Amino acid sequence: MIVKMLSNRDASEEMPMIRAHLATFPARSGILMQTIRSILPQVDKLCICFNQYDKIPAALADEPKIDALAPDRDLKDAGKFAFDVAADDMVFTIDDDILYPPDYVTTTLSFFDFVDPRDSVLGHLGHAWVAKGKLGQMGWKNWMFLKRNPNMVKVDFLGTGTTCQLGQNLPRLHQIESASGFVDLRHGRMHAEAGRRMWVLPHDEGWMASTMTDDLRASSLFDTVNRVAPPQMRTELSALLKARTPDSGEHYRHLRQRGLVARPVGPAAARLDQGRLQG
Repeated sequence: MIVKMLSNRDASEEMPMIRAHLATFPARSGILMQTIRSILPQVDKLCICFNQYDKIPAALADEPKIDALAPDRDLKDAGKFAFDVAADDMVFTIDDDILYPPDYVTTTLSFFDFVDPRDSVLGHLGHAWVAKGKLGQMGWKNWMFLKRNPNMVKVDFLGTGTTCQLGQNLPRLHQIESASGFVDLRHGRMHAEAGRRMWVLPHDEGWMASTMTDDLRASSLFDTVNRVAPPQMRTELSALLKARTPDSGEHYRHLRQRGLVARPVGPAAARLDQGRLQG
């Protein structure tokens, strides 16, 4: 059961919305507002799961674009998936330690000119299990949101601090809560099993920024869960690797040239022909 739900909805919200979903906890209270200020002007609705809070902060209670909840249990990163969405909403899952640039939403959405949102998920942090080096040993290749990425690349899973997807494709809480702490893996597996491709997008170095500090790092899920690698996480990773689909690590352009993705039309085709996937 989810408790202490605060929803600022009105009848006009029957139209599809651009949404951002965020999960946070008290240790991040000092940096949370920076993330909120960076993303709120870009979306119709910002949904925040306040894990480990007794109540929703009063400062946010009257903001009409914010829906908030304080769950009766610690949902961790699964809290991003605790909100109801419409099938045709466009949902961004975000993190509380990232600053999103003013053109983050419009730029990210523009890449749906190249792929069908019904069977594609976009992001700016991704991982592909690929053959590496002269010996072809399998390992992870990573694309990080803080570093320049000049290409649109098919990956095996995305970091859920930077994803964009249709509401109809968004995993629901009951599907993902058992992977709380490592939802990126479950999120990727569910999309792979459904036949949806995941793409990491081009971006410049410094386009996005991190507000993570040394004193906060010890409470991050990377340190408290990923470094520990509990058995449930290892099982989920194995399931993801079994579910992964072909061509991970391949550039969009190469897959299109091989006829494995449809050629875009109109302005998107011109961007592609001119080698301007980023703008």
